[in-house]
Amino acid sequence: MFREDVLRGLRDEYEDDGRIFPAYGSYCFASVPGTIRSVFDAGGRRSLPDDVFTGVDTDVERVVAVVVDGYGLDSWRRDREAVPFLDRLTERGTVTPLTSCFPSETAAAMTTFETGDLPCEHGRVGWNVYERETDRTFLAFTGEVKSGDEEGAVADEAFDGVDYHYEDLAAAGIDCHKLEPFDVAVPGVTEHVYDGLDGLGERLADVTTRSDAPAYVHAYLDHVDRVSHHEGTESDAFRETVATVCGELSAFVDGLDDEVARETLLLVTADHGHVNTDPERNVDLSGRERLMEALRRHADGTPIRMSGSPRNVHLHLRDGAVPEVREALSDLDVTAFTRDEALDRGLFGDREPSDRFRRRCGDLVVTHRDLGTWFGDVEADELDLVGMHGGLHPEEMLVPFAAVRADQLR
Repeated sequence: MFREDVLRGLRDEYEDDGRIFPAYGSYCFASVPGTIRSVFDAGGRRSLPDDVFTGVDTDVERVVAVVVDGYGLDSWRRDREAVPFLDRLTERGTVTPLTSCFPSETAAAMTTFETGDLPCEHGRVGWNVYERETDRTFLAFTGEVKSGDEEGAVADEAFDGVDYHYEDLAAAGIDCHKLEPFDVAVPGVTEHVYDGLDGLGERLADVTTRSDAPAYVHAYLDHVDRVSHHEGTESDAFRETVATVCGELSAFVDGLDDEVARETLLLVTADHGHVNTDPERNVDLSGRERLMEALRRHADGTPIRMSGSPRNVHLHLRDGAVPEVREALSDLDVTAFTRDEALDRGLFGDREPSDRFRRRCGDLVVTHRDLGTWFGDVEADELDLVGMHGGLHPEEMLVPFAAVRADQLR
């Protein structure tokens, strides 16, 4: 069952001039971690509305949550009839549209997914983060310093305020496992690293079967996201990747014995979708002299540029420069929020923002309607990408949340 009523409601309430804002208080990806915890009666801060489980038996021993990075709702609806697993999942389970959080990108959304905290709390405001206290920019996930002092070092502050929820789940007696294509040690969860999609479904079934009930298994798949960036969501490569991912998820279901399948709740969702941009028209901000002159400087005199991403640009500006920069961007179809405007609108979350977030959020947060905007003088390759995300376009903001008991997919 596909929840068309929820999709209409989200558009009616949260769409404004073709942009969709996060539905933090209702159907939002940010509430998925609380929903998972609610199945185990293990606390959590906020769950999705109960109707996301309409017709789905949640009296289970295991929850398997698969996040297909970058697979937006529009793509799901388009691909459903051509991909048997998607069609079966939609027919036999319940698929509820959600909004992503803001920014609609992995660093913010997946941190929320694994902590339960909103971006305004954990402070990962984008793929790149500028920390005013240390005067350096770094990659949100790894802490690799990209500009400022000690370029190439690891910024310890990248991990401040990121408190994963696995320890809480483990303390409640839940056996936690995580499958992902890189090795990141996180307390409270057993890590399983995989290399490529081939055989992933079989391995996921094995981990699920061997887990000690009650168990939570999270699988993160980044393959759709990667092909979307380079080929876009209308390409043959995209469709082939989706078909391969779904083939592995089907193999996962087939790899469970009957008893485990009956006691397993399968959730399939995405952190964001993609909007297809035009690399010929994506905007190089480094060629805009008034903007570049208005940027705040690192201690070494270089402008602070790499904060956020091409669909979620955080501009750190010299004092009093906001009106000037807004004027300098007035020829572009962008929405630009001051820090206070973003907070008043609850753009990054509807909870009290942390001091860490306030330091890291730009003086202006800029997102184009459907193009990328970035600094070609330092990262020209970013402007060559086709699929992008991080902004408020419906194709990047709307994602699926599918729930079904595994045995119903046989």
